[in-house]
Amino acid sequence: MEEMKVCFAKFNPHDFLECHVMDAINVLKSMKRAFPWLEEIFPEVWELEFYTIILHDLGKCALGFQKNPKTWGYRHEILSTPFIQFLDLKDEHKMLVGLSILTHHKPISEVKNYIPIGEYRGEYEARVEELLENKEYIEMYFLKIPLWEIYVFGKKKKLLELPKNWEEDVRDFHFEDLLKWYEENVNRLRDEMIILKGLLNACDHLASAGESSIRFLPDIEQFVEMKIPREKWRPLQLSSSMTEGDVILYAPTGYGKTEAALLWANKNAHRTKKGISSRIFYILPYKASINAMHRRLLEMFKDPGLVGLLHSSSGIYLYSSSLEYKRLLSLYGKIYSPIKITTPFQIMKAFFGVGFFEITLVELINSLLIFDEIHAYESNILGIILAMLELLKEKRAKALVMTATFPKFLEELIKSILNPKELKTPPEEADKFTRHRVNVIDGDIRTLDSEEFPGPRPILIACNTVNTSIEVYSKLKESGANVMLIHGRFTYGDREDKEKMLMNSLSDFDFVVATQVIEVSLDIDFGSIITEPAPLDALIQRFGRVNRRGFGKPRDVYVLTKGSEDDKNVYRPYDVVEETVKILREINGKELRESLIPYLITEAYRREENKIVDKVLEHKEYAMRLFKEIRPMDNYIEGEMEFYKLFGGIEAIPGTYQHVVEDLLNKGQYMEVHKYLVPIPYWLFFAEQENFHRLSDKGPGKYLLVAELEYSPELGLLRKPLEGDII
Repeated sequence: MEEMKVCFAKFNPHDFLECHVMDAINVLKSMKRAFPWLEEIFPEVWELEFYTIILHDLGKCALGFQKNPKTWGYRHEILSTPFIQFLDLKDEHKMLVGLSILTHHKPISEVKNYIPIGEYRGEYEARVEELLENKEYIEMYFLKIPLWEIYVFGKKKKLLELPKNWEEDVRDFHFEDLLKWYEENVNRLRDEMIILKGLLNACDHLASAGESSIRFLPDIEQFVEMKIPREKWRPLQLSSSMTEGDVILYAPTGYGKTEAALLWANKNAHRTKKGISSRIFYILPYKASINAMHRRLLEMFKDPGLVGLLHSSSGIYLYSSSLEYKRLLSLYGKIYSPIKITTPFQIMKAFFGVGFFEITLVELINSLLIFDEIHAYESNILGIILAMLELLKEKRAKALVMTATFPKFLEELIKSILNPKELKTPPEEADKFTRHRVNVIDGDIRTLDSEEFPGPRPILIACNTVNTSIEVYSKLKESGANVMLIHGRFTYGDREDKEKMLMNSLSDFDFVVATQVIEVSLDIDFGSIITEPAPLDALIQRFGRVNRRGFGKPRDVYVLTKGSEDDKNVYRPYDVVEETVKILREINGKELRESLIPYLITEAYRREENKIVDKVLEHKEYAMRLFKEIRPMDNYIEGEMEFYKLFGGIEAIPGTYQHVVEDLLNKGQYMEVHKYLVPIPYWLFFAEQENFHRLSDKGPGKYLLVAELEYSPELGLLRKPLEGDII
């Protein structure tokens, strides 16, 4: 008697189809326990998802796939889909299952190009014959379904059985009915399609990564208490731990807002026997802040599986840490970790229809969102965040928005969406955190000599543009001062080296000349700061680099009244900067009391607030229109293009390092390449376009840009062609 053939779902390492499916069912079972709210939105979700998982990879039993999936040249999901006709379900539910299977790798607009209709029917019939080569295995596989039903639902459902002559039914399946039904019902059943497709991808991807469950979070309060005993909790931390629903939290820097936010999440989380199952998103504007927060929460929760992070360079951060970066990088992009620290852009991707967006949209249902430093975003980003919040409110998400520096107009915009409770630090409590005395200096930073820079050293000199920072640095260097330059146009490797040097030996320097990158990246404390004028909320962020811990008396900080002409391109509208200088003149020589900061920031923006609000609302309405165009199980090219147009940064390799990078690529050391990349602002790329080219026409090099501009680890990338004249 001939031995029955086996079927593999995965190769290298090999994994039997039923083993992969069983792993995915285990993931599904953990999600069923974790996310009971999905059943309230879509009562049949777990039953339909179960059968979607059972059938999604059945087409891999085709002989050609089993011999060599890479050279086979056909879509296995097309062969899996016809098995939906054997489900004892109403037609609508069969169609939902079928569409989830058909689109679980490719969007429907792409699948349409090779669906078995007309001229493609002949190839389909030939591939079905390949599938039937493993008929005996498929029939054996179906005999296991009742056991899986008992495992998940506690009973046999008998909703999926092969009839006699099932082979003919597979041969005769009408794919056009499925496509027609999608077009007729996609708007009516949008949520159901998102949930089914998102869960299938989530279960499939986690099972392929070798996981059999999502993670649950232990009680958060106990971790906070280990760091801060309950009797030492500040009033707002205690209030947060008892407040349900949406919240705006106002507290000064150094108050302990992070702990307050975690205690709020603990109060609002859904609990199961295994722990907290709510997904918590901690949203910050800057990658450096996210990396620092990840380290901080990892120290608190100890387990890297519980605290994920997601931003455009998270792989590099994990690679350079001692964590197992490949596994964690894979898991952090999936529904796995209960806490995710991320930028808003990673969440926006889902609303713009980028990638497997349904996974994120499912994870966001009933989620807890913590927005920190929300004042830091431009009006277009704020508009999109407000649009997302409005839609997520409909999906039962709750939000906590916290800040130390909040203009009134932004507060009102957020209140209009959330209708939140307010938690405020009383003025007398806030003033205990007063850390700075403001001093206004008439003049321009470029005209000061090193002996004119006031305050104890090391002094931070904060510039608004890279060009100004280089000019000031060069002048100080010539005077014999020990000075470091740090700005956003160094390679990531050089930037990291500079930051390490500052962390380890800050006291060796008289001056550190920096742009805004210093506002967010480092937990270091300077003796003093002298800064070019900027909007008041940005200045307060810069002041935070002096007297960080707030111990002792307030320290002097210095603000110049004039910037360079280029500053008007950095801060728009520039009136806010001019208004800030006027306000600071009024408190010149006085302490910047924490309780006054929100009022002063509101005053700085008062003349321009109506224009800014109009701009924010314009972007919000545009985002809402765009989000409603997104179709589940499909890609939305316009949305994807718009996302990358808005947020896609450019990075390039300085021409000096071209051969080094080519060598790294040839050795397969792809992660090392990141050290040689420089972030390039769009305006610079377009201004110097003739000095940029692709590293190569093929291979990984075709995705890398080279900037044929002068570069040095001392000054960074200059607007000067390699071996040429200054432009």
